[in-house]
Amino acid sequence: MTWVLLMIAAAFLQAAKDAFLKRAMAGVDVLVATWSYCLVTSVFLGVLLAYTGFPPVGARFWWLVALSGSFGGMNLLIYSAAVKASDLSLTLPMLALSPLFMLVTTPLMIGEFPDTAGLFGILLIVAGSYSLNLRRRTDGLFAPFRALLDHKGPRLMLLVAFLWSLFANIDRMGLDVSAPIPWIFCAFAATTVFLTPLVLWRAAAPLGQVRRHPREIFAAGLCESVSLSLQMVALTMTLVPYVIAVKRLSAVFGVLIGTLIFKESGLAERLFGTALMVAGVFFIALLG
Repeated sequence: MTWVLLMIAAAFLQAAKDAFLKRAMAGVDVLVATWSYCLVTSVFLGVLLAYTGFPPVGARFWWLVALSGSFGGMNLLIYSAAVKASDLSLTLPMLALSPLFMLVTTPLMIGEFPDTAGLFGILLIVAGSYSLNLRRRTDGLFAPFRALLDHKGPRLMLLVAFLWSLFANIDRMGLDVSAPIPWIFCAFAATTVFLTPLVLWRAAAPLGQVRRHPREIFAAGLCESVSLSLQMVALTMTLVPYVIAVKRLSAVFGVLIGTLIFKESGLAERLFGTALMVAGVFFIALLG
């Protein structure tokens, strides 16, 4: 299925973006790192927009852009803080819970609901998140979740997962009244505009900070722009919860990157959980 291949590629690029962003935030303010990579992403998306063109849109489109930009900016700040605070292999898998939240938010917002096979796949993904800290299973039934929530990064990422369950539905609404590249460019540009006055007000010498890690910020923006473009195309092909569930494969790639590049521990334990997530993804792709 085309949309599955698109989202596997998008998931890998998301994990790569997180790795570059984590490196960029070494000695750089979280707000500055978030704003600068958003700016770079907007530039890349603007280049894509120059080739695709801009379709006619109405007032509803611009209201959705404003909503996505303001709330998306706040969510990205929380996301970046979570990435900086804890191991990637422990923090990123919390995003696997966003499809579970979407079982409530998506029917309420846009009237979509998965079939039985899709529901089972989503539950497998959530089970994978449960298994990430299985070595603490002897501490009680909910010990693995407590292990995640003991750390600041996973706590923040849990909030991100819920907020993304809302924003993914806003993306579908925006796509219904426009097209993939115009929508994501405007939404991300609005996020950058939202963050700019915060950077000028709160950050010290933001451009000087950006110069410390220009390559990492450039790479993070490139990965994000391509990943988001693929995601927007996939959203036009299938249900929103399915797209976001497959995107959670970024947790698998994040575990591998965290171990191989950042030398994080617990690979065997966390790979068991991410393997369950992969099983859920392919259950959705083949039967959902």
